[in-house]
Amino acid sequence: MLAFTKRHWLTLAAGLLAAALLLSRRVTPAAAARAIDLDLLLVLFALLTAIEILRASGYLDLAVDSTLIRFRTTRGFSLALVLMSGVLASLVTNDVTLFIIIPFTIVASRFSDFDVEDAVVLEIIASNLIGCLTPLGNPQNLFIFHRSGWSAAHFIVVMLPFVVWSLAGLLAALFLLGPSHEMKPTDVVLPPRNTIAAVAGGACFVLVLLEIARIANGWPAAIGALIAGAVFLRRRIFAIDYSIVPLFFFAFIIVEGARSMHLYRESANLFLTSVGLSQVISNVPATILLSPIAVDRWRELLYGVSAGGCGTIIASLANLLGWRIYVRESNRNPRFFWHLTALNFAFLAWTTLGGWLLLTSRFDRAPHEIRRPVSNSASTRH
Repeated sequence: MLAFTKRHWLTLAAGLLAAALLLSRRVTPAAAARAIDLDLLLVLFALLTAIEILRASGYLDLAVDSTLIRFRTTRGFSLALVLMSGVLASLVTNDVTLFIIIPFTIVASRFSDFDVEDAVVLEIIASNLIGCLTPLGNPQNLFIFHRSGWSAAHFIVVMLPFVVWSLAGLLAALFLLGPSHEMKPTDVVLPPRNTIAAVAGGACFVLVLLEIARIANGWPAAIGALIAGAVFLRRRIFAIDYSIVPLFFFAFIIVEGARSMHLYRESANLFLTSVGLSQVISNVPATILLSPIAVDRWRELLYGVSAGGCGTIIASLANLLGWRIYVRESNRNPRFFWHLTALNFAFLAWTTLGGWLLLTSRFDRAPHEIRRPVSNSASTRH
């Protein structure tokens, strides 16, 4: 029970606060029902399940291995790892990417002379900064995508300049952090592959994409993922960390309560506020709490929480997850925490500077897009 509470303290605290708001009548059940974005919760459940089915099928590991085996120098290999982390994160979320990429890196380091710590840190940073290109890259992106009413294409256009700036910093770090050496061939034991599971996971992922494209609502994706998960994951489905789903559920009620008590004030600089708040409470809660003042300022919030994912170990859940995976898989010295923190703060400075320059320049001001009004009710969204 203590371990469960420690792991899910944020979700539990949000649940208690939401319950208090409902019991005190600060938020009525009718207002809570209007505030909750059911489609977002359904598609988030479907996405987490579909990706776990794909990961269990073994084909994600095969794709990574088939790509990385082509590189024969440590710098080329590290570059491939970093780019693979970012690209994969933009498709299947940053946490799943780290579960696949970091073990590959550790195995390779046992046979080759390259700095595994630098590589893993840059993989974590890339999963945060390149992965934020699409709505699927992380939970806060999916939240903002739903709230903003943007199309997926517009979302990517908005994020592309920020991602390019971040990528420039990652490429510079690769060349500054160490020389390149020849690598020895590395044999990685891949998990067994299940083609039928891969097809089922892919079909569920397509249903998620249909919701992202606003062609269907979240119910087909959620029902399909539930059935496929029961068939192909069985008991493993209970090991998936779904805590982000109830966290968002409770957060909708909390935000409605704060709104009803008129606690929100217009932020003079939403970008810097979101960067700073992310350092203290992580970028997902920061996104939710700041969303009511982000109407027509979604770009500021997106850039802020994306840059704010760098910095402290709790600024992004990917930072914490990457650190835990590395320690568990490698059993290496404890200085990795400080190594991760130092480079993360360097990228916090780099991305904050880049985000500020992009937001204040004419270059990054996208043309006005006419979009449909977004209702909080799932029944009227599609």
